Amino acid sequence: FSALVRDKPLCSSWEKKMKAKQEKDLVKQYSLQLKEEKAKQKEEKRKRREENLKRRAENERKSEIVQVV
Repeated sequence: FSALVRDKPLCSSWEKKMKAKQEKDLVKQYSLQLKEEKAKQKEEKRKRREENLKRRAENERKSEIVQVV
């Protein structure tokens, strides 16, 4: 039996599986965090634009010249 060449087993060890799972979870968590940050920035940009448009409309209304008849 010692003369036979031993191949590595086809199935991976439990530690390797757990390590791969942990890495996969970390990657998933990181990508989720990036998506949340992107959505947050988009929402902030939308609010800022909305406020600017509102302020611009108010300024335009204030700057109108009203003629008393």
